[in-house]
Amino acid sequence: MFLKIILFVFGLCLGSFINALQYRIQIGKKNTGRSFCPKCKHQLAWYENVPLLSWIMLGARCRYCHKPISIQYPLIELGVGLIFVGVGLKTGFIQMANDYILGINNFSFISFVSFLLLAVISTCLILTALHDAKTKYVLSPIVYTTAFLALCWLVVNYLGSWTIAELGNYLLSNISAMIFFGLIFFLIYFVSRGKWMGAGDIEIAAMIGLFLGWPNSLVAFYFAFIIGAVFGLVKILAKKARMKSEIPFGPFLIAGTFFALFFGEQLFSFYAKLFLG
Repeated sequence: MFLKIILFVFGLCLGSFINALQYRIQIGKKNTGRSFCPKCKHQLAWYENVPLLSWIMLGARCRYCHKPISIQYPLIELGVGLIFVGVGLKTGFIQMANDYILGINNFSFISFVSFLLLAVISTCLILTALHDAKTKYVLSPIVYTTAFLALCWLVVNYLGSWTIAELGNYLLSNISAMIFFGLIFFLIYFVSRGKWMGAGDIEIAAMIGLFLGWPNSLVAFYFAFIIGAVFGLVKILAKKARMKSEIPFGPFLIAGTFFALFFGEQLFSFYAKLFLG
């Protein structure tokens, strides 16, 4: 539990950094200097910038201009905190660290590197989703970096012999998923002339296919389309959007990616048993 709390707190802090980094990228400001209110530009004291707690203690309003502070900030911080705990569990890092504390020497360099890579991948995914949601623009360099890190993560977790043939077979599922979903999204983009999907969504879809492979990528896209449709319907019913309104799809794709990463295998097994017996 202690290590989970540490990872969660670290994730909160990183989430705060992602919020600040995205805003500075959006306005073209260098990522240096102290944090400031995006409304009145007043610099914030350290106690006004404590992840999650400051938003609650300030009553979701700036101390200086009294304008509302978006709920985006605590949600991103909380989300990153929970994701980091999930990454620690998925890679076995938390179990390995707990065993080490108890005097059981089962340190695995592979698990440690796998944790670091997956943590950085998760950070890049969240930054990509947040920037797309705020600007309807996909940060292509971040997507390509994420794809490269995903390939490194797959290789790190490879347990076979290091022959070209075996390594190629191991990566075949992920490469074929990358090509398949990249082509599907390209066709949607081409047929709709960019009205249904943006060019950046093609890059994200291909990256997800490489990262998750089969069948988890299917779960990711299924979940992304479901929540995207529900979100769009809710906005239309709330009269905050029209049928022709552009809603960035990247955040839904990345939400589906995290869902598939942590729960994809269980969900796929459930459906397989339900429909195939």
